[in-house]
Amino acid sequence: MKRKMFTLAIGLGFLAGVSFADHHLKLKPLPDKPPEPPDNPTTPAKVELGKFLYFDPRLSGDGSTSCATCHDPSEAWGKNQVMSPAYPGNEHFRHSPTILNSAYNSLMFWDGRVKTLEEQAKKPIISPFEMNLHYDLMIERLRAISKYREMFKKAFPKDKEPITLENTVKAIAAFERTIVCNDTPLDRYLRGDSNALSKKQKLGLKLFTGKAGCIQCHNGANLTDNKFHITGVPKSKAEDNTLTKITRNFAIRQFGFDNPYQFDRDLGRFFITKNPKDKGAFKTPTLRNVALTPPYMHNGAFKTLKEVVEFYNKGGGNIPNKDPRLKPLNLSEEEKSALIAFLKALTCENIPQVEEPELPEFDEN
Repeated sequence: MKRKMFTLAIGLGFLAGVSFADHHLKLKPLPDKPPEPPDNPTTPAKVELGKFLYFDPRLSGDGSTSCATCHDPSEAWGKNQVMSPAYPGNEHFRHSPTILNSAYNSLMFWDGRVKTLEEQAKKPIISPFEMNLHYDLMIERLRAISKYREMFKKAFPKDKEPITLENTVKAIAAFERTIVCNDTPLDRYLRGDSNALSKKQKLGLKLFTGKAGCIQCHNGANLTDNKFHITGVPKSKAEDNTLTKITRNFAIRQFGFDNPYQFDRDLGRFFITKNPKDKGAFKTPTLRNVALTPPYMHNGAFKTLKEVVEFYNKGGGNIPNKDPRLKPLNLSEEEKSALIAFLKALTCENIPQVEEPELPEFDEN
């Protein structure tokens, strides 16, 4: 009981300095067990199969690209480069987000176009600028590997034909739901350890929930509201690369626009909803492990946390439809430093590490 009271007191203390409209917002420790859909319960066999598939480049057209190519375990399950890797001969037009704790997200991709990890896993496989593999050809490849035939049967024992597209993405999603961590200094602090944060980090926490207003969008257990906001992030140089523009134009056509040349940059959620109010809106990313996942924003525009904090300190970008909550913060150098120190307290002590499996060979004739 004593520990619960302490945690509640912390939660109430967070709200000092936040406007009245935001008094319901809180930070919470991440639950030990992530949610899972009822039609895809996590099992050891499914997770093991998903791990193999996650690292298998044969899920791409030329056998060069796997899920791990863009969401690399050695780079905090993201990719520390401006734009995501792309299928050979192409350039991507968005930055790779981490899959760490993605099991807690309610929307996937920067534009939020799908709701589940299962749906998300389908998209890169068939995308011509990501993995570029027809689903039916992928299934034929998997069926030609006896080890996979055994693993699929073990993971989906009730299915007459277990090697299907739906089961492939279910296995990948089940594996990704195990890539979680909740042992950050902030989690320990929220659970009652008053010494988990340094004095400087506690000042940063006070700023995060008060003067800086970060909690308005980065709240809850996963430090995201899972909504979309227009912040006016500047273009990165990579966006004007010819191959990047070609990829972006292709994607815009796929989203239903006949003339992609009318857009000189990525407009995020607008390409999905077609609502002018969403022009330039992108999903709020989690801030968990943010110190490990540079560069930042949907286009990798900022290299460091210092640049990100400075951007918001100035009130975001100079665009007419910017989120009205973004205003100059007038943080001092000491306050900016404290805020960055707090952001570093969102880093897990033990980032999940997975040894890349030895992939099975195709059957011999």
